[in-house]
Amino acid sequence: MPIVRIRICIGVAGLRAGFARERPPVADEDWDAVGYVDERIAAYRDALRPLSFADRGLSLQAAFDAGAAASDRIVVSAVGCPRDDVPAAVVQAIADAVRTVSDDTGAWRRHLRAAYFERHRAWRLETGSPIAH
Repeated sequence: MPIVRIRICIGVAGLRAGFARERPPVADEDWDAVGYVDERIAAYRDALRPLSFADRGLSLQAAFDAGAAASDRIVVSAVGCPRDDVPAAVVQAIADAVRTVSDDTGAWRRHLRAAYFERHRAWRLETGSPIAH
């Protein structure tokens, strides 16, 4: 049975690059990167779990890594398919399944540590300005 391989790159480097633009800035030690990556992997696995392509004679296999992408990136390839092509309907089904996860671009904020919020409160007292949304 041919295998459809999905490589999901979780864009930690891109998140870190944006930390300096936060108000106040997010220091690396203020963010639980491991917790963020673990949560993202679990969310992608949950999104992909209901997919089955057995009726098409395909088996699904996912691999995850925390790479240097600017945002999460999903690469679909196939082993054992003619010309290593993946049917467009399969690619679309995968894209549809993971859309809610990849669209959640603020998920990293759930992994800010208490020290960040202490610094944020101190910054707010100092500046007295409202948070720009």
